[in-house]
Amino acid sequence: MIEFPGTEKEVRQLERFLNASEDLPSDAALDDMRARALAHAERLSNAVNIGFAGEFGAGKSSLANMLAGADILPTGPQHLKLPLVIVAYADAPETTVGWWEKEPKTYSGIALEKAAADNPDFISVGLNTPALKEISLFDLPGSGALDDTYKQTLDLLKFVDCAIWCTNGTNAWRETERHLWAQVPSKLRENSLLAVTHSDLPPVHDALDRVLARLNKEKGAMFRTVVPIGTPVAVRAMAQEPEPDFKLWETCGGQNLAEQVLEVASNRRQCDLDAARKDLQQDFLPFLETLQGPEPEQTESDGTSMQATLGSALPPLNNPILEDWLAAIASIYEDLRESTDIEPAAFLQSCQEIVEDFAERLEQGDEIDPDADWIPAEFEKATDLLLLLQFESGNAPLKDAISILAQLSDNLAWAGSTVPESQSKTGT
Repeated sequence: MIEFPGTEKEVRQLERFLNASEDLPSDAALDDMRARALAHAERLSNAVNIGFAGEFGAGKSSLANMLAGADILPTGPQHLKLPLVIVAYADAPETTVGWWEKEPKTYSGIALEKAAADNPDFISVGLNTPALKEISLFDLPGSGALDDTYKQTLDLLKFVDCAIWCTNGTNAWRETERHLWAQVPSKLRENSLLAVTHSDLPPVHDALDRVLARLNKEKGAMFRTVVPIGTPVAVRAMAQEPEPDFKLWETCGGQNLAEQVLEVASNRRQCDLDAARKDLQQDFLPFLETLQGPEPEQTESDGTSMQATLGSALPPLNNPILEDWLAAIASIYEDLRESTDIEPAAFLQSCQEIVEDFAERLEQGDEIDPDADWIPAEFEKATDLLLLLQFESGNAPLKDAISILAQLSDNLAWAGSTVPESQSKTGT
């Protein structure tokens, strides 16, 4: 099973740098660092974009449907003319109609025909499919055999991180396809696959060894690898009841293609992660260290009370999860300290979201002491308490929230400690 590298730690560090540098005087060096940090944070927070391209009738939409696990995109000869269609993650099915130069609009459910009638520049379909949290599928309009149809394909390929060029196995990798693909930037070609579709058809299947030998010889640096796929068979294999026919799924090429797609996407994610880590270590984190100064002068505000309380919860320990926790709530503290009219509900909601994030992280159990298996439950209880506090009025809920965060800090100080003198357990 191919797993995507985690990016949560790096995204938190990037956000910490961006928050700390937001109000500093502008200069060329700082502006450059902030632009790079924003680009890294955006890339690491979003799914990897996989583009499906090919000439008309190559089976790219069928392939995208197969990997999405849903029959969303129209296939075969059809009258519905569609622009670029993006299949991405959403909590509930929805269809968004988009234009390059005006505001989009959204329909509930899957509504491709209604969306196409709006004559959009692109359409985004949201599905509640876990795999789409890691990758988004870009189904590009088919290209023809003439140069004047290439521009749209080449322009849209600029939006994807990896690509699958679908070539019809009955006449694989024609000169017109080679001519178009030669114009694609080399960085994208390095992260792309050549999918030989219709490999389940007898004429293609019988000659598949010879076809693959030729394509592997000719591909050079234009593709990462060549993958044959019988899409209809793969779809039929996964639709079998009471469980998918995994043997058929493997023999028709479905398993290999899915693994290859995940591998190129994971490799691209790793490259983005390595680039972010390099900038963090060389520029962003050292810059943050130069910003550390004396503690702000204390006043009677809720913000300074929170600072004092949290400061007392920070022990001199090698405790990465506690450091991440305090960094995550630092931005909320700054908002509370600097704002005179902060809405209590907004503050409490921000606290709740951070506690929920760390509750999920703690469930993994690999960052805390094995004897601290009670800690995740404390965070779950704190989430419920912060939700209830949002229905109360006055400043008392703010003080209660500050107390909850401080107690959770004590919990993490104990749970993540790496020295013998652990602090006492503190419940919420």
